[in-house]
This record gives sequence, structure tokens and C-alpha cells, in this order.
Amino acid sequence: MLWIGFVAATILFVAIVGGLLYVLHRYRAERGSEPRQVTGGRGIQLRVGAALGLFAAVLLVLGILYTGDARETPPTGPAGLQAAGPDSEPLKIETTGQQWLWRYDYPNDAFSYYKLVVPVDTAVELDLVSTDVVHTWDVPALSGKRDAVPGKTNHVSFRADEEGTYRGQAATLSGEAYAAMRTEVEVVSPQEYEDFIEATKEDIQTAQDRVVSLIESGETP
Repeated sequence: MLWIGFVAATILFVAIVGGLLYVLHRYRAERGSEPRQVTGGRGIQLRVGAALGLFAAVLLVLGILYTGDARETPPTGPAGLQAAGPDSEPLKIETTGQQWLWRYDYPNDAFSYYKLVVPVDTAVELDLVSTDVVHTWDVPALSGKRDAVPGKTNHVSFRADEEGTYRGQAATLSGEAYAAMRTEVEVVSPQEYEDFIEATKEDIQTAQDRVVSLIESGETP
């Protein structure tokens, strides 16, 4: 969609500037001559209006076609997670917004706060929910903005083609500390993603076992 807007803006810029330069050259006053009034032809307004209308219609059709394509989940590539191949469902992660933190629940019971870890070249779909007010998940380098609304599940899909860290921040006023509600998406290799999931699950289980042990021993966790 960005390149369509860029091409449209370029065409309009060239047409407007070109028209102004033509008028300045064609109707410039000669030294010592009397000024004269210049009028356009009878149908010039209709011709210009028809050209602009056709241009707007082309932009509308292209916008509809490419907006539909942008909403489709990109398929997993050859370097992506094998468990989420091109013929399978995307990697789904439940994403919960709350004042003022994001929680990510992965398919195999692991979860993380603030930082989302995903494999490179893999189709990812986030199921956005909220526990309190409306929050907006916004990581511009990966996808457009999507709202997490209480009582409703929205979706955002993306595929990161390069490993690295992508950052996002709050895009909707959700309370006094909304400006601190940031997130970070770390894109890693499929093997690193699986290692992260396993290590996170072990850490969670260890913490849970520790809490149970303290309760059973009568100590305060």
C-alpha cells in the first residue's frame, strides 16, 4: 500500500508542478506590454474533472485489491518453524493487554510478559484480548495497529523475514501509565524459539514447585 500512495503522490506532484511551469512559460508577460486576461476553454473544467475522477477511481480499485491482500496471513517460508509449515495454521499466540503490560501465552503453556519471542520466516497470528480497557498492540515494523478490546478477540498477523528486535509502544490512552506500556518482539531462529519455550516452561514449573513447597512447609512464599 505504501508504494501505491508514493506513486500517486508523485504523479500529482509532477502534474501540478508541470502545469504551473507551463502556465508561467506560456502566459508570461512581455516587457512593456499591456496585461491581458486569459480564460480557459469551455470544456477544460470537465476534462480536468474527468481526469481526476478517473485517477481517484484507479486509486480506489487498487486500494481495495491490495487492502484485501494485506489482511491475509502471510505463509510460513522455508526457513520458518517446521511445525507451522506453509500448509498448516499459523503459530497462534494469545496476547492479553492489561493496565499496563502485555502477556503472551504460547501454544505449549509457556508465557512471557513484555517480550514476545517468535521464529523467523514463520506465519504468526496474535489473538488480542483485554482484561480491563482498550489497549492497542502496535509494532510498526511488523504490522498495523490492532486493538485489544474487553469481551472481544481481535487478530493481528505478520511474518518477520529477518531476525532482530522490533519495538512497539502504546497507541491508545488506557490510563495514567499508558505511555510506559511498551512491548518488544524478538525474532529468532526456529531452534532458538523452541529452546526459549522449553527453558521458559522449566522456569515456570520450577517457580510453581517452589511456591507449593513453601505453602506445604507453612512458610510465606
